[in-house]
Amino acid sequence: MPRFSYTAYDEGGARAAGVIEAETREAAVEALFRQGRYPLDLVEGGRIAAPRWWEREILLSGGSLGRGLALLTRELATLVKADLAVDEALRIAHVQPLIPGRVRQTIARVLGRVLEGASLSEAFQAEGRAFPAYYVHVVRAGEAAGTLGQTLEELAGFLERSAEFRGRVGSALLYPAMLLVAAVVAVAVIMSVLIPTIAPLFTDAGVEPPFIIGFLLGLQGALAAHWPLALSFAAAVAIGFLALTRNAGWRLWRDRQLLRLPLVAGLVENSQTAIVTRTLATLLRNGVPMLQALEIAGDVLSNRAMAGALRASAAEVKEGATLSGALARAGLFPELALRLTGVGEQTGQLDTMLDRVGSIYELALQRQLGRLTNLLTPILTLAMGALVGGLLLSVMGAIASVNDLALR
Repeated sequence: MPRFSYTAYDEGGARAAGVIEAETREAAVEALFRQGRYPLDLVEGGRIAAPRWWEREILLSGGSLGRGLALLTRELATLVKADLAVDEALRIAHVQPLIPGRVRQTIARVLGRVLEGASLSEAFQAEGRAFPAYYVHVVRAGEAAGTLGQTLEELAGFLERSAEFRGRVGSALLYPAMLLVAAVVAVAVIMSVLIPTIAPLFTDAGVEPPFIIGFLLGLQGALAAHWPLALSFAAAVAIGFLALTRNAGWRLWRDRQLLRLPLVAGLVENSQTAIVTRTLATLLRNGVPMLQALEIAGDVLSNRAMAGALRASAAEVKEGATLSGALARAGLFPELALRLTGVGEQTGQLDTMLDRVGSIYELALQRQLGRLTNLLTPILTLAMGALVGGLLLSVMGAIASVNDLALR
């Protein structure tokens, strides 16, 4: 009987390797599933080499699959639309090398549940946070309508657009963040290396150092002398901040204040409007009922004030109000988005119009971030130069004054 070498994950997520005997490759996979093992690699004969340390993956438990979810969805959409059975599509996706190992581990568990008789949406839902609620509901709607392939293709497009959108936002903020990090590193080097090096010069000369250098030396001395107290204070502040961020009331107040800040409010409104309209369009287009779609979309929003307004609008819609009217009464969503949503309701093309709104506000956010980056870059550059240059000039001036004293 043929022997197959394998590497697999067990139900606890641990990675294992071994050999199994089976008539065919498919029989070997089925036997591993019955043992509670989810294969990553399966080779007939021979032995699978252990991955080198730089090739090993760091597996995280729980949480979303991130970019891997878009890859998985696109692969499943292509295979299901080619009339492959769901279990066979999952088997092929499981051995797709472009899909990360962590995602393949999840695919193996999903395949195991499907082979036990669960539907694809039920298998996804059993994975918890790995598959968002909107994702599970859209897949369930596609199964019910008999359009699973088309539904998965729609989901794949949505996830790919979302990933591209987040990538553009991250790219716009990368350079200002690098400037801030560089400034912090430069100041840390000056304070921890340069200033302590020149401090003995003033002591030996018997003169007082300049104010800035004296202040920094005094601060360093105080921290060195009372480091347990300073460490305890920093820990207390960190714990207090974490406790505050977990308080639902404070988070709601914070998110409301963000919507009132002159510059930040526009960024938050545009980003949250783009996210919620794209999500609602995807849900409605795939047959998810309006009230359920509003509840799911509320969970997608990160701003709790806008999420609460969306959930409140669901109650009004249940009583017969229009979505645009309910959102308008909340007073947190942009006027253009409300008008276009109303047009979509009147023409019976709400999902199409919501998609259009999402595109408009994604573009608006990208332009805002571009302008903000163009504004912040010179400001941060000047501030960094003034801070680091001021410290260096103070140090050089102090050294020059000490040398003058020595010459006298």
